[in-house]
Amino acid sequence: MRHLLILIAMIFALPASAGLFDDLKFAITGHVKDFKSRSQPDQILEGGTVLAETRFRTDDPGQDAVHYGEGGVSLIEKDGEIFIQLSPDLNIGFAPDLYLYVSMDQKITDETRFNTTQQIEVAELVKGEGASFYSLGALDPKQTKSVKSVTVWCRKFGEFMASADF
Repeated sequence: MRHLLILIAMIFALPASAGLFDDLKFAITGHVKDFKSRSQPDQILEGGTVLAETRFRTDDPGQDAVHYGEGGVSLIEKDGEIFIQLSPDLNIGFAPDLYLYVSMDQKITDETRFNTTQQIEVAELVKGEGASFYSLGALDPKQTKSVKSVTVWCRKFGEFMASADF
């Protein structure tokens, strides 16, 4: 038994194992954070003008039983500013480090397509289930008018979750 404990200690002492351990720790704490965020109240932008509405696709090649998303998404203008509104029926698979991106390209269907098109990071996803909204204020007006898709992406592990085209 003592030899087994020494072997385990040596494995965790290796530099390569440190990276694996850090990734595992990040995955666990990220999933816990995601789980807790899902019980937060919905955030709905009131009084804006809906410019476009769509739904996240549920049959993209980059999706599987763990990496998926569904629900509505809208592009909304309020007081001269453009927002992405995720609908109350949003449901993204549990994952750490979920971020929202917009693109001037459509048909972002998997990791390869995400990585070979220009993506603009909007913000960390507030919650993986239910409504939340995000300002596109950092984009210049020309970029804002050219937004063609929105994607949810697991940034830490480079995993495609879901995308929708306007």
